[in-house]
Amino acid sequence: MGIDYSQYKIRYKEIRQMDYKLLLDTAVMAGELMLANGAETYRVEDTMQRMLELSGLKTAEAFVMVTGFLVTLDDPSIQSMTVTRRIHSRGTNLSIIDEINSISRGLCSGELELKEAFRQIKKLKKEPHPPQAFLLANAGVAAAFALTYGGTWQEAFVAGVAGFFMAICLYLCNRMKLPAFFGILLSAVVISLFAGGLLKFLPIIGNLDSIIIAAIMPLVPGVAITNAVFDTLHGDYISGSARMMEAFVVAASVAMGIVIGLRFIQ
Repeated sequence: MGIDYSQYKIRYKEIRQMDYKLLLDTAVMAGELMLANGAETYRVEDTMQRMLELSGLKTAEAFVMVTGFLVTLDDPSIQSMTVTRRIHSRGTNLSIIDEINSISRGLCSGELELKEAFRQIKKLKKEPHPPQAFLLANAGVAAAFALTYGGTWQEAFVAGVAGFFMAICLYLCNRMKLPAFFGILLSAVVISLFAGGLLKFLPIIGNLDSIIIAAIMPLVPGVAITNAVFDTLHGDYISGSARMMEAFVVAASVAMGIVIGLRFIQ
């Protein structure tokens, strides 16, 4: 059974006088941010659909796939409006997804006016992501995983530094708009070159395998695998298959990068 969106039509009289173009833009911006930051396809589609249903129009549809979406508002009383968006790059930022979910719930319940919801979502889109936070977060995650796997403090330190350099490489590749496959592959090469080269001259520091495994954890496509399962369970087999293929490509690029780096230092 599908989701009953009729409950959201209780605000129909309030929404009739709204700017339908603004409602469409709000839903489009919300979907764009959610897809770009790692949300499941079914969640993006559901959020956009709930927003569009506030229009009370005869046709309010959202069709979402992994790499983009199509939304339409149509009714005999207005000129049809259709918007297509393609998502060129995707990452993971669960905080933004949570913020948009909260804004969407507030809009649908009447707690937020449309203009305010649009302003808040636009603010999320404009907020810069400081590269320093990205670099330090990757270093911290790598070091934490080294300790979690029973590594020493020396191994955690080396893994953290390797994760830091990996994040620099990944950030630069993203800035140069390289395909994700090559960015991740080069980042994995950096990890193995740094960790392998350091331990080759200072073997007393620790175990190379433990350090590399910890350092590559930020690259592991855990979100893609989880979203693939969720999308498949919700009946979206195309998006589920696409996300599973994406996870496979990321895992393959990490493995290839590590092998290439280790071959260089042997």
